[in-house]
This record gives sequence, C-alpha cells and structure tokens, in this order.
Amino acid sequence: MEILQATCYEHSYPPHFHDEFVIAAFARGAQRTRVCRQNGIAAAGSVMIIAPGEVHTGEAVQRDEGWDYCAFYPGETLVNEVAQTVLSGKGEVNFGQQGIRHDPLMARRMLQAASVMKQSNDPLEKECVMYQILNLLVGHYGERSVKGSRQPFLRADIRQAIDFLHGNYALPLTVKEIAQAAGLSEFYFMRTFQKMTGLSVHQYLTQIRLMRAKGLLAKGIGAAQVASDIGFFDQSHLIKHFRAHFGTTPGVFAAASV
Repeated sequence: MEILQATCYEHSYPPHFHDEFVIAAFARGAQRTRVCRQNGIAAAGSVMIIAPGEVHTGEAVQRDEGWDYCAFYPGETLVNEVAQTVLSGKGEVNFGQQGIRHDPLMARRMLQAASVMKQSNDPLEKECVMYQILNLLVGHYGERSVKGSRQPFLRADIRQAIDFLHGNYALPLTVKEIAQAAGLSEFYFMRTFQKMTGLSVHQYLTQIRLMRAKGLLAKGIGAAQVASDIGFFDQSHLIKHFRAHFGTTPGVFAAASV
C-alpha cells in the first residue's frame, strides 16, 4: 500500500483519478477540492475518502499557507478483505457519498499511523499499523452493500472505450480509433465520454499511462524507459505530466518506493 506525507503550497492538481482508494487526513492548512462531483474544503482535522476511479481535484485555499496531509492508497482487494473482518452484510465495501468528513480524532490517528509506517524499519510493525488503521477506517466509515455506492454507472459503449484504452495505452491513438471501439461517432463519443467520466478521452488516457508509470518506476525501471513503454513522447513529457498529477517527479517517487 502506497503512503504519502506531503506539504503543498502552489501546486494545483488537475482533474484526475486513482486506481486505488485515496484516504487522506489533513494536519494543517486547507485544500479546496472537488470530489464525488461536489465542491468542498478539507481543513485540518478532515478525513477525505475517494473511491477508485472517482475524478477529483485539489488546490490550496490560501496559496501562502498551503496544506499538510497524509494519504493512504489501499487497493480495492485489500479494503474488501478488511471489510470482511469488521463489517456485517454482503457485497463490496463503499464509503457513501460524503467525500470529506470533519473527524479530528480519526485524522490524528491516521497521521500518527502514516508517520510510523514511513519511519519504521520493522516490517512487522509497519504491517500491524497498516491493518490497525484500515480496520478503524473501514469499520467507522464503511458499509458492505450497494446502497450509497459512489461508483458512477457507465454505459456499455463507454466501458468498451475504456477497456480499449487500457489495452492499447502504449500506442499512439486517435479519437476515431477509440470511438470505433465504442461503436459511436467521434463527436458524440467525445461529448458522452466527458459527461460520464468527468475527463476528456486524452486526460483519461494520460491517467492510465501515469498509473502504469508508477508501477514500473516502483520496480526500479528508469524514467526514460518507462516513458517509452507507456506511450509518452519522451522522458520530459513523462516528467511534466507526473509532476502535474502527483506533485513530485518520477525520480523522487522511484527513490521513495525502494
């Protein structure tokens, strides 16, 4: 599970999504965000939960103040495994439609857990802390039912286009090719895709490429090779998009993943 501890000032995150859950706690300052298709402010003491695939943004409410936060990125499989032990009911876990919650006690526990997991050299301690904080989060906020799910419904043709993007992200693609995979005209496809996903088809493809980049970088593959393997023009193109979406460079991310 990836963990992030960061201080942000002028960085503004463009609309983007993650393949994993994003569960963040804010220690200082305030972030203006759009999540669950709602605008909100995550201030100190807030907990923010974003489902996989949920498009969201982020920027400082006051640029000279910024914000400090930590974030956990557990995969759906891990979250559902935890839910089986702490929640009743059936079905996959979801956290309702409230993206931001003011919960200073939970935020403090998350910040403490993140600090231990980043600083400890003891793998057993780190794993125990990880499961403890996920048990708390899932048990406190989650439920196992389809009720309250935030996952948007996607039409079958748009899902076909997304599957096509996942299977061909390393290639130079055109709107015509992607629209044909969905069985739609180009202009209707672009309009419908943006409406249903919250991103243009180019933004969505860039997100897929960046998710693949993180996985390859974490394995120790160099940025230049990663850029070539996932469809970016060159290393500088990868660095530009990586910094814009994650607030750091591929090199820094790779070093932190060792």
